[in-house]
Amino acid sequence: MKAVGVIVEYNPFHNGHIYHLNKARELTNADVVIAVMSGNYCQRGDLSVTNKFEKARVALENGVDLIVELPVAYTLQNAYVFGKKAVEILEALKCSDLVFGSETGNLQELGKYAELSIDVTRLKELMHDGSSYPKAYGLLAGALYPNDILAVSYLKALKGKKMKAHCIKRTNDYHGLELAAISSASAIRKAILENKDYQKATPMVISEPVFNKDLYLYLQRILLTRSRDELKEVFLVDEGIEKVLKDNAYRYNDFEAFINASISRRYTRSRIQRIIMHIMLDDKKEDIQKLGDETFARILGFGKKGREYLSHIKKDEVPIITQFKNIPAGYKDIEWKASLLYSTLLNDKDAYLKQELKGPIII
Repeated sequence: MKAVGVIVEYNPFHNGHIYHLNKARELTNADVVIAVMSGNYCQRGDLSVTNKFEKARVALENGVDLIVELPVAYTLQNAYVFGKKAVEILEALKCSDLVFGSETGNLQELGKYAELSIDVTRLKELMHDGSSYPKAYGLLAGALYPNDILAVSYLKALKGKKMKAHCIKRTNDYHGLELAAISSASAIRKAILENKDYQKATPMVISEPVFNKDLYLYLQRILLTRSRDELKEVFLVDEGIEKVLKDNAYRYNDFEAFINASISRRYTRSRIQRIIMHIMLDDKKEDIQKLGDETFARILGFGKKGREYLSHIKKDEVPIITQFKNIPAGYKDIEWKASLLYSTLLNDKDAYLKQELKGPIII
């Protein structure tokens, strides 16, 4: 069986993703579509507007055959780490092709960025000021859109691998907020937040949406009651950012005001949001460092073809995890904290946590 891989967040799943899945099959003539998906937390530090099992169910109903969760320890990192780990999982699952979308839609052009010795996926984060790198690199950073940056990270991760890359040009603006049949996830989330009708853009019905702002009171309390030395132990907290966050938590009672005050040339919104998620999850630097470089496939859901494909995978080549209890120890501890935190925003957290401990969604 030929498998094509996609790397997704589905925040939320929408009609553009259906287009992506259809094109992935068309371009590769694959028998099976395997999605490596971020769970309840997204790469840019956002909470998923709906939980990972709801996303998995709708994705399976609309063209995905097998869904594997990207561990949250790798989801909440820069694009390079996110892409590298997702590609490693797809490679372990024997995908012959990877199909992704980008604003540029030009595989050759993106490949040139991927060949640069500097990590362009982290360029903005590495800049101390306007003169830290040549002006050309500053222009380069501005020229790359969010999905272009992820595309570059995938192409970097694919170096030396047999997996073939295919690029689809996005049919809408990533940041566009106009709602249409094919809209950006940002537009759909905005409509949900404003209680507007979003159904023409997605097959999902999101009855219990969650947003970062819903956790701000909890974050504020942590920042105000922990010392700077305690915060410095948290993964990604470096260079005095803990003082900025503590000061802003004191000054602002509104989440957006807090975020906007914390953003700088070096600290993008996404980087700040990833940092504060690790703070809320109390992910210590030493805990992340101890994880090593293990690759495993935690199955969130599958359909008939996905089940058939799994039966062909040699379990000694990649651990196939279908039960939460079998997730490797260090990862399991982090995943459980992440699930507990997310569940506090749900009306029935017990039902959600039972699903977490149960086996995959089966369609």
